[in-house]
Amino acid sequence: MDAYNEKKRSILIELDQNTPLKSIITNSGENGAKLEKMIRDFYEEVYGEGSTILKAAEDGLRVDHAQHLAIFKGVLPIHENIEGMVRGIIADAKKNNPNVDLSQVENVDLLEERMYRTVAYLTLSNQLIKLFSDYNQARREAKGEESAASKFIGNDINEVIGDLNMVRANSRITDTRFMGVQDKVFELVEFMTGRRDLPTGKGFGDVIRETQDSVGGLIREVEPAFRDAYVPLLNELIEQAKANNNKIGGGQEAAPAANENKAA
Repeated sequence: MDAYNEKKRSILIELDQNTPLKSIITNSGENGAKLEKMIRDFYEEVYGEGSTILKAAEDGLRVDHAQHLAIFKGVLPIHENIEGMVRGIIADAKKNNPNVDLSQVENVDLLEERMYRTVAYLTLSNQLIKLFSDYNQARREAKGEESAASKFIGNDINEVIGDLNMVRANSRITDTRFMGVQDKVFELVEFMTGRRDLPTGKGFGDVIRETQDSVGGLIREVEPAFRDAYVPLLNELIEQAKANNNKIGGGQEAAPAANENKAA
């Protein structure tokens, strides 16, 4: 419950106080206002009093794991919007400050995107695999025929495929390692939807395991790569902020001394 309460509190802090996210929203005009509404609406759906996704109860936090698709529907567009605004800020900074080296910032931004899209592929492909299993179970129970249950699950499968397409469509990552994993995920989609024949001698269990191993292997690479680049940049920004505060403080302290000299 402590983690739940802290997360619930911290999201609103990001929106209501002087944070980098608040600055991005404030300086992005109409697009910023739309983003803030998206975040607040999503917050209300997940953490609000009427939420059916997360619910604080006397016996602890109750989580409805059947609503993963609602989480994806909220999180993915929010992230894509924030990332688009960050790219815009970096582009403006390069244009307005051509002599400032922003390569470190650009590298961290790219590594964050690489990590995010890999995590998205892991999460969405696992959801797709579960739904595919549920779909086939529903068809077996209906003796191979379509049923209300299988149609419902089929709609969910299409929604997850749409989410996967969104992740791919907005990607700037083109390195061979990442692209190979991405291709593996979409091969699995094509196997499941009948757009691609299974490899000779392999079943769905085989291609599912191969996909999970492929995405999982990249997951173990992208997080430390991002951390190794992000932490030094963050520390540098913190030191810069401290230095700026010291300069401001020094200027404020100097003023009374000057006035005293004049009075003397």
